[in-house]
Amino acid sequence: MKAFARTGAVLSFGFFSVPGLALMAHAGGDAETGQIIFGSLFIGIGCFAGTLLWLLGEKCGAKPDGK
Repeated sequence: MKAFARTGAVLSFGFFSVPGLALMAHAGGDAETGQIIFGSLFIGIGCFAGTLLWLLGEKCGAKPDGK
């Protein structure tokens, strides 16, 4: 379960960050701030979702001691 959650976290981070970086790179030096804003939004969602899935895997994957 922990490996599955870690894989999902990395994929989630990648699937949101790559389009975000592409949007920001496509805007370049243009005055189109919409692409920069949406690129930043995608990167932020990727960081949030990836971290959330990683922490969920850590919490669910831990076996409590019987003490």
